[in-house]
Amino acid sequence: MLRVERLRQRPRSFESFCGLSPSEFQELATQLEPLWERAHRRSLLREGRQRRIGAGRQFKLDVPHRLLMTLVYLRHYLPMHLLGVLFEMDTANVCRNIHALLPLLEQALPAPLRARTLNIQKKAAEGAKPVRRLRTLEDVLEAFPDLADLIVDGTEQPRGQPKGKKGDGAGKKAVGRPKDKKKFYSAKKGTHTLKTQLTVTPEGQIVHLSATAPGRLHDIKLLRQSRLLPRLPRGSRLWGDRGYTGLEKLCPQHEVIVPRKRPKGGCLSLEDRELNRQISKVRIAVENALCRVKKFRVCREFYRNDPQRHGLFWGCVTGLVNLRLASRAPQLT
Repeated sequence: MLRVERLRQRPRSFESFCGLSPSEFQELATQLEPLWERAHRRSLLREGRQRRIGAGRQFKLDVPHRLLMTLVYLRHYLPMHLLGVLFEMDTANVCRNIHALLPLLEQALPAPLRARTLNIQKKAAEGAKPVRRLRTLEDVLEAFPDLADLIVDGTEQPRGQPKGKKGDGAGKKAVGRPKDKKKFYSAKKGTHTLKTQLTVTPEGQIVHLSATAPGRLHDIKLLRQSRLLPRLPRGSRLWGDRGYTGLEKLCPQHEVIVPRKRPKGGCLSLEDRELNRQISKVRIAVENALCRVKKFRVCREFYRNDPQRHGLFWGCVTGLVNLRLASRAPQLT
């Protein structure tokens, strides 16, 4: 069985396993301990529980080992039965432990503001209230009062083909592809994908994460539905790639900077090429942030989990990336 104490004796192996150094891991485990105790106590005192407190089997793993198992899963995206072999647990027990810890892990981490749902007009007309996190972008702006530049970019992760609803057999519905197959198909990637949009500061900190969107959704439409634009301070600058061409019409109160497109049948002038190079030097921050995020294979490889948990996985991973960035940044005195 993998032991935290044994892995700490080999710091490089420790970081290779879970993506954090031993000191960063210890700090995160210390912050996670009271959150787990509070959540477990709430579960014991829930309405309808028949057993008394203290009855039943005890947990095999404590919080540090449960955190280690979850980080190994996020880092390497191993199958549950393989994690069960490494930690000497049943596959179902591994799954329960990981999914129970993920929401608490996101709370303990410096995770970015994450929109739970997209701001779709149909749902707004029905009066559906959006669910928001307690941590807001205003808190980020208070910590960074000089924040004037934000870089946005979208990325896609492959997923399986959506299946039809249960009971939609040949007798009830004509045989064919479900409507969601066209909805999630990305012509750019040539497969079915889930799209996520990140908002990053020039220093590399991830401050906003959109809700999970189908791969077919355009970048500008995703930005409009991600609830980011109303939260931005007036006069701030938005940097994007060529997929955000025309964004200045959507948000005239912000300065939008995107690379110039080559005209059809023509070529860019020397001034436009130099401008694109200067824009790329700023936009490299979001590309580096995406590279750090996708070192965790749960955000890079074929997605095997419930699509409703996709945003939670990305929230935890981006929080880990922010934690590593903050702990390893040079401290100015």
